[in-house]
Order: sequence, then structure tokens, then C-alpha cells
Amino acid sequence: MKILSVLALALAAGFCVAAEPIWNPADAVKEAEQDIRTGHIKFYWSGSIASMPVGVPIEVAKKYPQANAGIGCVTNDIPLRKRQEEYARRYNEKMFACVSQKH
Repeated sequence: MKILSVLALALAAGFCVAAEPIWNPADAVKEAEQDIRTGHIKFYWSGSIASMPVGVPIEVAKKYPQANAGIGCVTNDIPLRKRQEEYARRYNEKMFACVSQKH
């Protein structure tokens, strides 16, 4: 019974770690296209003190749900922050192109 408890705990921990985004900028457009197909329009915001929707006008992004791509002073990992910002930029540019075409 103890083994099952340990296995269950290890499995749960694995899911928590696996749920953490990788922030690979090469995947951003693919995610945006998938969200567009399913109708989940959102814009990623990034930045520490003054977060903003990277790569799109703030007036447009405010009309849609906000997704977190590294908001706030939560890490000193500069390479991670750069990946998050580039991911947000690529995703947002694709999403903005879609939203702009509809209006």
C-alpha cells in the first residue's frame, strides 16, 4: 500500500512539473492558430513593473482575455524572460492579424 502512495505522489509531482510551459518561441504561432480555430482569443502580456501586450496595441489587447507570459518580478532567469517575451510577441502578432482581419 505504501508503494501505491509513493507512486501516486510521484505521478502527481510529474504532472505539476510537466504543466510548466517551456516557452519555446517556435511553438507560439502553432498555439495561436489552434486558439484561433477553437475561438479562444487572448493576448499574452509580459513585463515586470509595467506589463504590456507584447507586439500589439494595448487598446486592442484590453478587449480580450489576458494570458501571463512572465508578468511581475517572479524570476531572475533572464533567458527565460527573453523566451517568454519572444513567445508572447510571436503569438500576439498572429492573433492580432486574425483579429484585425475580422474588423
